[in-house]
Amino acid sequence: MNKYKCIVAYDGFDYYGYQKQHHEPRTIQNEIEMVLSKICKEKITIFASGRTDRKVHALGQVFHFETNQNIPTDALLKAMNSGLNQAIRILKITRASKNFHARYSVKKKQYLYQIKNAQDLSPFEARYFALVKENLDFDLLHQAAQLFIGTHDFRNFTLNKPSEVLSFEKTIYQIQIHQRKNEIRILFEGSGFLRAMIRMMVGAMLAIASQKKEMQYLIDLLNLKSQEKCSYKAKPEGLYLKKVIY
Repeated sequence: MNKYKCIVAYDGFDYYGYQKQHHEPRTIQNEIEMVLSKICKEKITIFASGRTDRKVHALGQVFHFETNQNIPTDALLKAMNSGLNQAIRILKITRASKNFHARYSVKKKQYLYQIKNAQDLSPFEARYFALVKENLDFDLLHQAAQLFIGTHDFRNFTLNKPSEVLSFEKTIYQIQIHQRKNEIRILFEGSGFLRAMIRMMVGAMLAIASQKKEMQYLIDLLNLKSQEKCSYKAKPEGLYLKKVIY
């Protein structure tokens, strides 16, 4: 049996998320598996580092798969990109060790969130940025980001139910905020992320930066003193899975 590790980038705007679903055939996983099954002439199942939601993008998603076929990596990459929609591009393929698993071998993940602080988006930005019209206080945005650094229980920042996860505890190693004119890019690096976690974190940060909420709102959510989950969730279009670190 031959095992391959693949790095893939995709524009998720027109897809119903990464994970294969019975009621929605247009998913990233389904598209890749169909192409690979044709190439390998057998049913292929791929295993990714994690799922991304509908309209969320990836610059460096990682998946692995096994096949009975022994195909050179350069020929496999060319064949996959020839069969895939242009919105999905395989960037790199390497042979994987027997013990490698795209999900369970992950040490860190990086996500990027892109914001346009303006009154409108151009037709070429609407798929790839989240629009924020309110004036933002960048000192407050940085202060809010710093509260997430470290190990916390993120149950108030996810759509996951207790039965769906082993633990709500995650570690955030760094959050970098870069501003250029009216574009804001926020880089998150952490041990892992729960469903909708980054979008809810960004939503809370923006609520504070636009002065809709006080900093205590975020502190209470993190310290589990709030009686409800975070009520702010940033749009999916601005979110990218940037890099998976093993």
